[in-house]
Order: sequence, then C-alpha cells, then structure tokens
Amino acid sequence: MRINITKVPEKPGVYLFKGKEGKVLYIGKALNLRKRLKGYLNPTDTKIMSLVEKIINFETLAVASEIEALILEANLIKKFQPEYNVRLKDDKDYLYIKITNDPFPKVISARKKTLSDSKVYFGPYPSAAAVRTTLKIVRRIFPFSSCKPGRLRACLYYHLGLCPGVCIGEISQKDYSRNIRNVIRFLEGKKHKILDDLRKEMVKASVELKFEEADEIYNKIKSIEYITQPISDVSRYVEEPDFLKTYRQEALTQLMKVLSLPKMPKRIEGYDISNIQGEFATGSMVVFKNGEPEKESYRKFKIKKYTGISDTNMLKEVLQRRFLNSWPKPDLIFVDGGKGQLSAALSVLREFHLSIPVAALAKRLEEIFLPAKEKSIRLPRNSSALHIAQRVRDEAHRFAISYHRKIRNSNFLTIANTFVKLK
Repeated sequence: MRINITKVPEKPGVYLFKGKEGKVLYIGKALNLRKRLKGYLNPTDTKIMSLVEKIINFETLAVASEIEALILEANLIKKFQPEYNVRLKDDKDYLYIKITNDPFPKVISARKKTLSDSKVYFGPYPSAAAVRTTLKIVRRIFPFSSCKPGRLRACLYYHLGLCPGVCIGEISQKDYSRNIRNVIRFLEGKKHKILDDLRKEMVKASVELKFEEADEIYNKIKSIEYITQPISDVSRYVEEPDFLKTYRQEALTQLMKVLSLPKMPKRIEGYDISNIQGEFATGSMVVFKNGEPEKESYRKFKIKKYTGISDTNMLKEVLQRRFLNSWPKPDLIFVDGGKGQLSAALSVLREFHLSIPVAALAKRLEEIFLPAKEKSIRLPRNSSALHIAQRVRDEAHRFAISYHRKIRNSNFLTIANTFVKLK
C-alpha cells in the first residue's frame, strides 16, 4: 500500500482501508489521522502486516472532534462489518444516559438496546468512565432516585444526600420533576453553574496546596466538558465529503452576521488568563484560521508586570505583549469573560491605534458582549456561530490552564526539593 502522508490531514477522524473491488477491510479512528497512518508504513506486528498486504486503497474522513471520530467509527463498522475489526460491532462499548418513563424517573447509564423505556436519552458516549463521573457530579447537585418508592427504610443514597427521599415518600412528584428538568438542562449543555462551582473548588484546593485534590477536580471538569460538548450528526460526514469545511464556512458567515463584522473573520485570536489568587499567573493566545486551530501560531505568556488578583490587568499585559510583535493581525479577537475583560481589550487596542473587532464570551450563560451594545447577545445552543466562539474560548482556556499547571507544579517541586535539602 502506498500512502501519500502529506495529503492526509492532521485532524481527528476515521480511516477506511480497502481491498479488491473497494471492499472495506478495516476501519479505525485517530486523534491525528496523519500520525496514525504513518504507523502503517513500516509495520512490525504480523497481524498488521497481513492487513497492509491486502490494502489497495484507503479513505479518510476528518471530523471536528475526538468524540465525533469515535461515534463515526462505530457507525461505519456496523455498516460495513470489516473482517479485520473485532470490536465495536455492536453498542457494547458505547453508553447512553437515559431518563426513564417512571412516575419518579431514574437517571442511569444504559446500552442502546435498553432505551425503549426512556423518557429522554443522551448519547452515545464512547467514554463509559466520563459518563459515570458526570452522573456522580450531577447527582450531587440535583439528587435523583435509583430505587423504587414505597420502602420502609431510606436507601443508602438518601443518607449520602444523593437521593431526595423518593424511596420513603419525602419528596413530591412535582418537586422531583423539577430536579429531573435540571438534569436534562445540564445534559443539553447548560452546564455552567456546575462548572463554575467545580472551578472554585479547584482554586481553593490549589491555594491550600492540595494539588492531588485539585487535579481530581480538574479531571471531573474535563469529563463534564467531554460529555456536554456539541456533536454534529456524524452521518453528514459520509453523505457530504466536504461537510467539515462547509460547516466551518457556514459558522464563520453566521458569526460575521451576528457580530456585524466588516469582513469574514478568517483569522480569529482567543485569549484567557489562568491563576490561583494571582499566583502562577499565565495567559494564552490561540489562533483559528478559517475556523480551524492553527497550533503553530499559539503563544503562551507568563505574567510579569501584575501581581494580585486582577485578571483584567493581566489580560492587558498579554495583549500589549502580543501587539508589540509583528505577528499577523487578526480579523476578530475573543476574550474569555464579560464586560471587564472586553474593556481591558479595547483599552489596549486604543493604545496601539488598532480597529480590530473584539468580543467577550462569558461562560455562565454563554453571553457575547460587544463594544457597541449595552445588552449581551444570547445565541441558540445549536448555533454554529456560538459553537465556533465556544471552541475558540475553550481552547484559549485549555491552553492557559495547561501552562499554569506546568508552572505551578514546577514551583511546587522546587519548594519540595528545597525543603528536603533543609532537612
């Protein structure tokens, strides 16, 4: 098999190896298609070698995210039943979250074949661990039942504060329904109150130097973000080979209209600040070109000028340092935050005599703040313009916090080593 690696995109997606008469022999997924296919050029495993010998052609389908690659892989394996795929021929590795039709509905993880008694369901989700972690967190905030009513004794979950007392009749059907509505809203993506609380817990644990606990909370946050991220209809990737490119263009066009931009925002820059009570402060700059991350253009900043708790001043420093460089100018800037962060960005643009459109995206209600508007903009959850704004904001947050954690952990190790030497 000959693979022209340079033509394979460095994106998440699915690859199909084909044999004689176009028969699909194997379907796989990858976070980076080019890197994965490179591994097939010089195989050492005998099973892979026997597969490679039969391959005449291959096809790749790039998608927007890892979770879409996993779901698309499963769907294609079920459709083609390739002889070299031994897993994922049914739904055994994929979980759904279902809410049952009971008078007091249960919220449980389930396989596809058990969804018939669902009031509503969400999924599929490739990561069973992420599903279970998310349900545990949601249950802490919105307690729900996993047992039948009419028991003489309260269940264990009631004593743990995770069941509102359905088992012993301590909650009315009306009040319980309110809890279930909140769970549904959360799984629909309205997750920000829970994420805000978890981030506060993470900061508190870090300030108290409980870094293992902070990392555990961070992993919970990532599980929630993974489960509730927007997912496209993966069948469209098969029906429309250029779907991803088309979707990105549609999103940029919609964003241009929503924000009243003078031109298509081909280069978007996103900024965020990460710190613990002003300590170990870092800033990030991420770049999206034509709606896709351009990681070689990312930049990270260690805050130098400002101390104390002042995200807006730290953002000013990052933007000032950015515009002292001769990097290409963006068509649009997104900052993570609200009116304060927007004002900080505008002051730097005025300082450098730049007329670049800028917007702030606040996490809690996904509000977009613009300089010329008194009220924020709230876009529908399924808006492609909102999705691209979220991707820029979330990527800036991820990049800032990863650098912050690196500095924080390095500093902690230095203190620990000094303490050991002193002893």
